[in-house]
Amino acid sequence: MRKKEYTHEDFEKEFLKTPQRRKAYADGVTKLLIAHKIADLREFAHMTQAELAKKLHTKQQVISRMEKDLYKPSLTTLEKIAHVFGKRLDINFI
Repeated sequence: MRKKEYTHEDFEKEFLKTPQRRKAYADGVTKLLIAHKIADLREFAHMTQAELAKKLHTKQQVISRMEKDLYKPSLTTLEKIAHVFGKRLDINFI
């Protein structure tokens, strides 16, 4: 007998049963989306992590941590990043 494949929907049903887990999951998704957006903006601009770090007056390692979801940038940092790329920061409450 073949074992049933575990899907993302199965994960959500099992893991996200409690409010604490749902909050942790949502926070993680948000951090991951921010990390990916920063990396996408930088790569689209053909900029290295070191170049972005210099523009933000920080170290390359900080940019690396931001892009790996290991650092939660402040609102001020996000505004600076937006400015570097000629973008505006848009925050939505959903």
